[in-house]
Amino acid sequence: MNYSIGIDIGTTTVKCILFGEGPKVVAEAGKEYGTLLPEPSWAQQNPDDWWQAVVESVRVILAKSWVDPKDIKVISVSSQAPAVLPVTREGRPLHDALIWMDRRSVEELALIREKVGEKRVFEITGNRLDTYFTLTELMWLLRNRPALMEKCYKVLQVNGYVNYRLTGEFTIDDTHASLTQIYDVHRGCWSRELLDAIGADASLMPEVYDCMEPIGHVSKEAAAVTGLSTDTVVLAGAVDATASGLEMGVYADGRVAEMTGTSSVVLIGFEELVTREELSYLKGRAKNSTLLYGAMNSAGGSLRWFRDALYGGETMKRDAYPRMNREIEQKAKRPTGIIFLPYMSGERAPIWDPDARGTFIGLNLNTSRAEMIRAIMEGACYALQDNLDQALKLGLDIRDLVCCGGCSRSDIWLKIKASVIDKEIRIPEVNLGAPGGLACMNAAYMGEYRTPEEASAATFRIKKTVEPVREWVPMYRELYQVYLESYQALKDQFRALARIR
Repeated sequence: MNYSIGIDIGTTTVKCILFGEGPKVVAEAGKEYGTLLPEPSWAQQNPDDWWQAVVESVRVILAKSWVDPKDIKVISVSSQAPAVLPVTREGRPLHDALIWMDRRSVEELALIREKVGEKRVFEITGNRLDTYFTLTELMWLLRNRPALMEKCYKVLQVNGYVNYRLTGEFTIDDTHASLTQIYDVHRGCWSRELLDAIGADASLMPEVYDCMEPIGHVSKEAAAVTGLSTDTVVLAGAVDATASGLEMGVYADGRVAEMTGTSSVVLIGFEELVTREELSYLKGRAKNSTLLYGAMNSAGGSLRWFRDALYGGETMKRDAYPRMNREIEQKAKRPTGIIFLPYMSGERAPIWDPDARGTFIGLNLNTSRAEMIRAIMEGACYALQDNLDQALKLGLDIRDLVCCGGCSRSDIWLKIKASVIDKEIRIPEVNLGAPGGLACMNAAYMGEYRTPEEASAATFRIKKTVEPVREWVPMYRELYQVYLESYQALKDQFRALARIR
């Protein structure tokens, strides 16, 4: 039998799955790592933490499965995106990776706005100018760490670094390239105009590959530490959202899914190039295809913050989230009447405000811990509705929603979500997230299916549907309006706090 591996480098966890033909799960493993937050609005990670998590996870799945490594034909890696990781010619990181949550490059954004203009940036890249993308973050490094950047040979994305450790090749896939805000999505090349604007040489950017294009084989060095075979091919891989969208069938006009984890992303699939200023552009798996998305920075991230800061953190039993769910079901059985703005690390769509911050509104002396937890879930759902409103403005008829990712395992959160958006939510039978989409790519590469989309259609099944709780819907409709007004009332205060820092 032929096997393949899908590895996703998420914001908090590496998830590694060994697939047999089908594709069917044979073994899986994962490992968490931390994010460094040295200053407000800064977020960075040690890239060697990703690699060590990959090494350990691969060794675990090999031990669990007893599969001969020579039978593993192909590996694909997806990841959080975008990021900025400068490395030397030898592949040594020169700085922690600035990940997508990082918002330090506000000054650089203003400089690019003045020098290039927001309209021109959108025309080239399909995305509105924002500190979320690689463009401003790379400029920050060039301006603030010039001696370090003189040693830089290539700027890598998260999966690009793991792929380098696997193969020794410096690469970027086309889906990650589309999120750098340095790539001309119409001409299919790096934008000399934008690189010149930030003072970067084009040689810093890696060669761009198609998601399913081989970039090399597992190197002898990687094989020695992971237990893999040097016969195994490594494909270029994809952004986690592109891979997750593939698993959920989001690759044709108007199909919609929400990928929920640390962040939450609403994905809308198109078969051609489509850009809109209200939503973000991400290249789909197929040539010229598009995923428009509304991305919220801290959906599950807000709940994790509460877990770690105010709930005692995770336990050896890994039961913190189930206990939080039970606490809500027992002690916060109705909509809370508390507004939580889930802007713990600024926000992307639709407000695009790096200065926004997490905020509770409406606490009183009777407010319980359970109500605060539920309010966090509600706030993330209001943010989802805000993005769905943007999709409706594009003329999309959203009748239901496929939901995948870690947060979709909470039944109470799903009930709240369905009630806030007042729509049925569908939960897939298999919910692997990005590794599931990678498995479809791997299966097509190995010849099991003609295309990854065919593999997805053959394996996609709905396990259950979640209906709105009718008595909650009217109250949530009113609270959603208060949520929208609350940000508008506070955005000047958020900006003032940022200036004081």
